Amino acid sequence: MGTKEVWSRPYSGEEDFARVRDLLVESFAISGHVHNWWIDRWEVFRYSGHVLEELGGSRSWEKDVRLWETKADAETPAKLVGAVHPEDGGDFFIQIRPAYRHLENEMIEWAEQHHQQSRPQENTRWPLSTYLHEHDVARAEILYQRGFRNMGLAGYTRWRLLGGPLSEVKLPEGYSVRNARAHDQQDLIRRAAVANASFGHSRHNADTIRALHRSQTYREDLDLVVEAPDGSFASYCVIWFSKMNRMGWFEPVGTHPDHRRLGLAKGMMAEGLRRIRALGGTKAFVGVGTGEAANRLYESVGFTNFCRDFLWQKAF
Repeated sequence: MGTKEVWSRPYSGEEDFARVRDLLVESFAISGHVHNWWIDRWEVFRYSGHVLEELGGSRSWEKDVRLWETKADAETPAKLVGAVHPEDGGDFFIQIRPAYRHLENEMIEWAEQHHQQSRPQENTRWPLSTYLHEHDVARAEILYQRGFRNMGLAGYTRWRLLGGPLSEVKLPEGYSVRNARAHDQQDLIRRAAVANASFGHSRHNADTIRALHRSQTYREDLDLVVEAPDGSFASYCVIWFSKMNRMGWFEPVGTHPDHRRLGLAKGMMAEGLRRIRALGGTKAFVGVGTGEAANRLYESVGFTNFCRDFLWQKAF
């Protein structure tokens, strides 16, 4: 358990963003568990979820983040040990170093108070949600004692090891897999088009895709696309790699509706696994909801269940 005195403070800009990212990487190296986010979600939270703000130089989400760190002294600098933040409206997530999990009750209390302060009207139903891996019994007990209830299965964290044989990259005739070119305007336009079509929205354009490249973790060689015979992009994925943990995480993975059921995502991910292994990676992860088609896809590439994820919610 951490022994140094700890205090909490508001989030404060770029240095803190990097410190949270480092906490996620270092914590996994210590515990081997994913009770925290992985770096993919932290990067996508900012550079995709809040991309329009990012492009405009505004970051309203920063006010909703609270950090816990040790107090500096003459011998050692302050060390970030925990963070609480949202992803969407009405939820919160805890990132914590394993030796400081005794702070979680205090962190959840802050999340509750901050959530109530943002209630639009006093009589408005204002539930607060979080997500929990099934093995995290300690946090589940704290949540239950504070009035949260398990609302059911929300999705899965899947993984596979890369030590054995990997599937061959097989694509239909005329299709090919390569990495998107970060400085090619036409590639950016095509990446935006396949992202919008894959997930049924219209928020991406060349500028929003380019914003992702601001991430210090982004790698052009791990930004994969399947090019269709007509030159459009039919499928895409981004892989986030950690040298320290020798692992990669797929986020997101999408296929244009006009090109589904052709095995494109499977072939693309097979290439992605080869690239992770070539970088020294020994394992790969992917997060997925409860949809049958997505889970079948990941199973076909060799991913098995690492843990189930559950929605916990408290009504105010």
